[in-house]
Amino acid sequence: MYPFERYLNKLKRYVKNKARPEGSIYEAYLSQETTHFCSYYLEPHVRSIRIKIGRNMNFDVEEQSHAELSLFKRQGKPSGKCVERFLNDLEINTANLYILLNCEEVEPILE
Repeated sequence: MYPFERYLNKLKRYVKNKARPEGSIYEAYLSQETTHFCSYYLEPHVRSIRIKIGRNMNFDVEEQSHAELSLFKRQGKPSGKCVERFLNDLEINTANLYILLNCEEVEPILE
C-alpha cells in the first residue's frame, strides 16, 4: 500500500458519525495531536505513542544476579529461536576485545 493510502485508511478509521465524517475525523485528529503534545509534559507519568519500548526489552523481570560481569547484567529477552553454535577465531577475538574495552571490572587491570 502507498503511504497516502495508508494515511487515508487511518483517517477513515477515525469516522464514528457517518452523517458528518469530516467532523469525526477532525475531532479524533485533534484529540490525538493534543495528547501527543501533552505527553511531552507528562512523560514520566503517562505512556504514549511517542514513548515506545523496544520489543525485546522486558522490564518486569527482576535483574538476574548470576552474571558476574556488569556487561552481562542487562535485561532483555531473546528474539527468535535459540541456536547453539561454535565461534570461529575472529569472533572470539572480537568478543574478547569488546569485553576488554567495555567492561568496568577490567579497567583497573588496564590501568
